Amino acid sequence: MPLSSGPHPGDLIPLAPRVSLLVAMHRGNFPNAHSVLVEGPETVLIDTGAGIDLLRPLAREGRVDLVLNTHTHPDHAAGNFLFAGREILVPEAGLASAGRKDALSVRLAEPGSLAEYWKEFVTRDMGFEDQPPTGSFADGQEIKAGGVRLQVIATPGHTADHCCFFLPEQGILLSADIDLTSFGPWYGHRESDLAEFRRSIALVKALKPRLLVSSHRPPLDHGIDEALDAFLAVFERREARLLNYLREPRSREQIVEASLIYGGFPRIPRLLRYWEGQMADKHLAELMERGLVRSGERGFLAV
Repeated sequence: MPLSSGPHPGDLIPLAPRVSLLVAMHRGNFPNAHSVLVEGPETVLIDTGAGIDLLRPLAREGRVDLVLNTHTHPDHAAGNFLFAGREILVPEAGLASAGRKDALSVRLAEPGSLAEYWKEFVTRDMGFEDQPPTGSFADGQEIKAGGVRLQVIATPGHTADHCCFFLPEQGILLSADIDLTSFGPWYGHRESDLAEFRRSIALVKALKPRLLVSSHRPPLDHGIDEALDAFLAVFERREARLLNYLREPRSREQIVEASLIYGGFPRIPRLLRYWEGQMADKHLAELMERGLVRSGERGFLAV
């Protein structure tokens, strides 16, 4: 794919007639995410986390008629405010908090000082401003945009409201944060769910897309099944790493500080520690349910 040859932020990479990838700042690495532009009789912008400065020209030119968010994470919706006055649709499951910084901070962090820290981060690093959506879409809904059919595929696990868009005629799957990055799946919220995430990856694989377009890496037009299998296998590697660490009793605080998932907290440490703990908690819960870990006065121990 052309994206692998070294694109620059703001480049438009053709994916199919009328469908292009807008390369994000930092080439799609967090805290940014690629956008997709569908151009035709009406122009649709999918996700607005590519970078505020990259999106301003689209807003000024009035080229965008409809904004769709794959989910309500700020790295996918930070620039919605630029398109105030246009139709902005989000997944039904995220509608109550979408585009509202206060509501999102409590949902995606914890009430109190961590929520305030989260708001400062998304404002400073993503340029996020409040912009409530005008409506929502549901699983299985079909959206016709720019002469292109977009099928909504609910894929929870990463968040409760995470969705992908499938373009059946083009064989393109916009997989959002089933992102196939080397980091692996991310499930650092209270609402995130390991079992749902696994099912969502299996659902994506069953669609057999010709081209998989991730929000955080170059598009993939070959070896898609193998890449999804490798992405799924990260769950097991993290589980094995945790079991090995629990050969002697460890407290939750020790587990978090060991940073078996992130491998350290070099920036936004309060959030990284929180997300590390949330992900570790989910693995601990599964392992205890399967009888592979027990909890006692001295902490968690593999059995």
